[in-house]
This record gives sequence, C-alpha cells and structure tokens, in this order.
Amino acid sequence: MRKTLAMLCATALAGCGDNKPGSDNEIHHDGGNPDTPKFPAPPMLGAQIDRVGRPAITTALIGAFAADPAKTAIRTAYNQATDPATWKSTVVQAGVTIEAELKNNLAVWDAFDTGMSVTGAGCGNVMHYTGPPGPMSYQFMADVLSDDELHVDTSRAACTVYFALELEYLSGGTFLHMTCGGRMPSRNVIDMTYSILAAGSNGLDGPAGDFAPKLHGSLSPHADAKDTTFPFLGAPH
Repeated sequence: MRKTLAMLCATALAGCGDNKPGSDNEIHHDGGNPDTPKFPAPPMLGAQIDRVGRPAITTALIGAFAADPAKTAIRTAYNQATDPATWKSTVVQAGVTIEAELKNNLAVWDAFDTGMSVTGAGCGNVMHYTGPPGPMSYQFMADVLSDDELHVDTSRAACTVYFALELEYLSGGTFLHMTCGGRMPSRNVIDMTYSILAAGSNGLDGPAGDFAPKLHGSLSPHADAKDTTFPFLGAPH
C-alpha cells in the first residue's frame, strides 16, 4: 500500500511539471527579455524654429520687402513666437509688432492687382478694407492672419477649398463653408493666398467655381499628388 501511494505521489508531482529549463512544461511569459536594450527616451524639444502655419504667410507678409540681414531677423522673431495669445503683440523688429508688420505688407500686396481684370482692381479691395487709407485700413485682415494656423472643420467630409473657414469669417457669413478647410496637396494654395492678398474675395471665382483663384501662374499641381492616400506627395520633381 505504501509503495502504491508513493508511486501515485511521484506521478502527481511529475504532472505538475518540474519547471526545468528546456522541459515541455517550462513557464513562459510575455514580458520580454529583461536583459535586452530598452527603447531610448524621446529627445527633448529645442527652441521653436518655424510656425508651420498657413502656407506663404511668412514669405509674403513677414519681412517680405526688407533686405537681409533684417529680413532674416524679422522672420526668425516671427517663427519663434510660441504663444498664440501674444502673436499679434510680439515684436519682430524695433517698434514693430507682428500685427503692424502684417498691416504694412498687406498695404503693398493690395496694389498688386492694379490693371488686372478683377472687380475693384488696385488699392482698397482687400477683404474688410476700411477707407480712406489709414492705420486701421488693414487691421481686420491683419488680425485674422496673425492667427497663423490651419483651421479645420472635422464634421465636413470634403476638403476642396483652402481657407474655407477664414473666408466665411472674413465675408461675414456670405460665403458659408461647406468643406473642411485645411490644406490638401492637390490645391494651389499659393495662388489662392496671393489672390486673396491682392484682390480679396474679388480674386476668387466664388462658390460656383469652388473659390478657384483668379490670379495665378502657369504651374499646375503635380499629377502624382494624392489627397487621401499616404504618401500624399509623389517623388521629387
């Protein structure tokens, strides 16, 4: 009897596994090998070097007509402004805030459509222009553009009109946005920006024409740009 009990106990113990390395009953875990190298910590972010906001705003309206090295210094001060609450009041050169810099350059761009086939060509047709010419003439537009970030309505499925939300705001609701805004690679945002700066809403075809810019060059979007499939941009041209 004792022999039989001893054999049963030995069999039971063997059935629980001996946990020896290499045995069929070895315990496994999903924690990984503790001796393998760990992922490095994410790098510390340095100073902000670029706004990466709306396309062409820095190029067209910040230090646009200044000579180097002043131009570089103005744009550096603009790009390094990190707090949206102070974007209008940040000083980019002695005695000149971002708001003032935008107003000064908007006045120059407003004249670029002189002699072109747009309504009100010449000075005074920028959106929300206040006449006669004076310090407040370009105030409204400067304040809108000083908030240099892309605005997107995520409830809209189509994104065919760049600057859509801003157009609605600047037009006082005349142009209701039916698209998400933002920026799609196939859209010619540079021509749209220049048309708005030079001629306001008169520089655009309007809702029926999907707000296509009237003032533009001869370049067309790259055929390999994709709006909905990654990678969105094709090979370098």
